[in-house]
Amino acid sequence: MTASKPIARDLVIPLDKFPHLQETDTLHDAVKTLLSFTCGESERLLYSELFVLNDQQQLVGRVALQDMLKTLDKRLVEIPKVERFEGKGGEYSNLAILWEESFFLECAKKKGTPLKIIMNPVNRVAKEDDSLVKVLSMLLHGDELVLPVINDASVTGFIRLEEIFKAVCGYCKL
Repeated sequence: MTASKPIARDLVIPLDKFPHLQETDTLHDAVKTLLSFTCGESERLLYSELFVLNDQQQLVGRVALQDMLKTLDKRLVEIPKVERFEGKGGEYSNLAILWEESFFLECAKKKGTPLKIIMNPVNRVAKEDDSLVKVLSMLLHGDELVLPVINDASVTGFIRLEEIFKAVCGYCKL
């Protein structure tokens, strides 16, 4: 008799153990929340994104570290690619260096930005009884690291690529 193949439910991180906030919360709240999920002496971040719920506890979005950092100063993502000129060149202009002082002065002003302004939609969700191969395919196809896991219409938790990787390696005896 072979062991049953794992399903999403087997590897789900429960909602209360994964960073999530309300859409009315702010960038400052998001930073505080992510910084509360750390491990080890160096307090490494455990998660690189959080999910956003509405007043009815329905999933409405996700906010990644990149989204938070882009919110601090749009100039950093709007810097045009500089063509090579007179021996200098590169993908990013030296304007970023010139902006450094104003960046740090201005970024604190963004802490009150509501999450509903910076969040991205959730395009895919896994069901609790989905096979790990199906969830893995969804993650890889969407170039995502985390998927919400639902039971009926409510979010029960999240599944990360790391847990699927470990399960696949164990199952395949890699």
